[in-house]
Amino acid sequence: MNKKAVSPVVGTMLMVMVTVILSAIIAGLVFGIVHKMKSPPYAKFVLSDAPSDIDSNGGDLLIATLYGGDELICKDIKFQIVNISTNTAYELTWNDSLRCFVYHWNSTQFDMYAYGDDIEDRIISPSDKITFNETVVLIKSRTVIELRVIHIPTNTVIYMGKVLVE
Repeated sequence: MNKKAVSPVVGTMLMVMVTVILSAIIAGLVFGIVHKMKSPPYAKFVLSDAPSDIDSNGGDLLIATLYGGDELICKDIKFQIVNISTNTAYELTWNDSLRCFVYHWNSTQFDMYAYGDDIEDRIISPSDKITFNETVVLIKSRTVIELRVIHIPTNTVIYMGKVLVE
């Protein structure tokens, strides 16, 4: 039996392939092709109906208290309020000049906004309360709404909860 095996050829090919793959990975890391994915913050809110009633001029909808988790940078998040019965969503984004989150803002007014005494520094910390208010009636009394908190850099919903607005 004087047959030669093909294993030296297969072994050489495998070594070349491993070397090429490792070179590509190392080059990607060195030249910044491979990025480390940023993970979204963790947030846990407690939702409650606002103590004031909604009338023909709007009013306070709900209060969201950051119960636990990470500090949230206001410009990195947006709030989405969804009317469950009509499936209509209202998206509130951070307005740095007004220091609050607004929906449908123009130079003179906005239809809905979210504010808090402690978010003046552009950060929402645990135990901070955010009050959501509408200046026109978009959501009527006795409506279940869903609040979503979306982390903009990762486009991830970091919190979702429901509350009955009265």
